[in-house]
Amino acid sequence: MKNSFTILMGAVIAAALLSYMFLYQVRYDQVAVRTTFDKADAGSVQTEPGLKFRLPWPIHKVTHYSKRLQLLEDTVEELQTADGKSVIVKTYLTWRIENPLDFYVTLKDPAEAQRQLSSRLREIRGLISRYRLDELVNLDKNAIKLAEIEDQAKATLEKSLAQSGYGLKVESVGIYKIVLPESTTQKVFETMITTRERLSENALQEGQAQASAIRSEAESARERILAFAERRAQTIRSKGDREASKEYESFAANEDFAVFLRKVEALKKMLDHNTTFVLSADSLGILDWFNRDPGQAAPAQPRAPQSRPLPQ
Repeated sequence: MKNSFTILMGAVIAAALLSYMFLYQVRYDQVAVRTTFDKADAGSVQTEPGLKFRLPWPIHKVTHYSKRLQLLEDTVEELQTADGKSVIVKTYLTWRIENPLDFYVTLKDPAEAQRQLSSRLREIRGLISRYRLDELVNLDKNAIKLAEIEDQAKATLEKSLAQSGYGLKVESVGIYKIVLPESTTQKVFETMITTRERLSENALQEGQAQASAIRSEAESARERILAFAERRAQTIRSKGDREASKEYESFAANEDFAVFLRKVEALKKMLDHNTTFVLSADSLGILDWFNRDPGQAAPAQPRAPQSRPLPQ
């Protein structure tokens, strides 16, 4: 029984060693390059996942590479913009191995690929120096040129990598961070203050011009209204004078009737609003007009009482 267990364990260990020597695994997120005496050819690349056959080392050697995107963040660096401002920029790029065979022949190690890409990424930072600060940082998104810079940087890197034959592909290039140093911040604030002062002065001048135009228009309208009102008033006065002249002519033909009308008007004003007005008997001569016959002459107006001397 003991011998059987020993034989079984030996068979398992032998199978494991043979599997390790003659088989290798490729995961779904990997590619493998199997070389023969360190030489690779088109048939050396294994892209399908699963178990693959190989001969023991040193005949076959297997190197695995990741298919996934890899991120490279470059160091922070201070640059000069086209308008003489200083900015601190941090860039990044994402890349992957597009041709595992070329990559194995030229670079072999992903760390070396990172060094090569980092060197090229620093070289294209000169693109940022061609732009002004307001094209990098601005409240108006239409004035910002970051997308244009990133597209140019990606095109430059792709051209450089195509010539190198590294088997790498750059998926994206971006500006991760833009920081203004203290000196640049002070200049930016001064520029902002100058700009705001200029805008406020322009707004003030424009407001004064509009106010002057409004005052002129209002003054012109006032003069037109006053002239129209004066002409209208003169017309009304002329009409009133003509009507008054006609009434005066009528009153002159019948003076007693005119006096009667004036007294009636006086009574209407005095007795308005339920007013109680007490008159003496002598002052009621106006009522005689209602008691006389039509052919009778107008009653005489009462005379004021004459004063008499007091007895001695």
